[in-house]
Amino acid sequence: MNFLELELPFETPRGIELPFSDGYGVPHANNYIPFLSASSVSLATRSAFSGVKIRRIHQALSGNEARAIHHMNFSPYVLDIREQYPTYLQEDYNRYKLAGTRMPRNKVMTYDIVLTMVLPDSIHGGYRLSYHGISIKDAEHVLSEADENRQIREHARFADRGWTWEFLRGDAFPKRAYGNHLLLKTWIDRPDIWPLYDIAKALAQRLKARSMRGTMDDVLSRHARHMGIALDDLYEIFAISVSFGFTRIDHSHELRVDKPLMLEVGS
Repeated sequence: MNFLELELPFETPRGIELPFSDGYGVPHANNYIPFLSASSVSLATRSAFSGVKIRRIHQALSGNEARAIHHMNFSPYVLDIREQYPTYLQEDYNRYKLAGTRMPRNKVMTYDIVLTMVLPDSIHGGYRLSYHGISIKDAEHVLSEADENRQIREHARFADRGWTWEFLRGDAFPKRAYGNHLLLKTWIDRPDIWPLYDIAKALAQRLKARSMRGTMDDVLSRHARHMGIALDDLYEIFAISVSFGFTRIDHSHELRVDKPLMLEVGS
């Protein structure tokens, strides 16, 4: 599967529940703790920030990871993002557990990002959960033989689980889109966006049916008045609408409140 080639438009379905953990005992959502934290790397590259559909604090170890995670927070296919995801051989884990000792770091392979995604189920109908691993490298990074061997191991381990995996360069996530996602993220304040699912969808339908004249602030101000919602709250609802896929930003344009609001055709 190629994450960036998933078909759009797509709307996050309501009512898809995450299990407490995946089939390998690694917790989902707010119960997940990254195997490596941002504090373990250079101040120049690390960052920590909250998610959108799940408000856990993400630990990005590089700018490339931060750009990717912000993009994924606004993908309608993505329910959960687990960075620095650990995998290990079960027999190794059992041996160290029986001995009452901690498993050594060199026995654990970490993945940059593991996505828990919701995909249409073409066989049974409805939707299904799917796990997809992503390895991120800088656009200028020249893969060494060790890098390539590691990628082969990562791909094979995920294939054994029935999960998918891919390698992406940091420049697959454009800087303008990254800036737009950062701005959208600043408008989301509440710890749980799911109660706003219906109102976010209603706003998206209004945006499709009514005038886009003026700046983004002009457009959202008009909708705020007609919907009886405070403007600051409507900005949050707008950002949530993007995360659920009800509204799609045209990332060939900069998202700014004092510029026209440019949406993808069909949004």
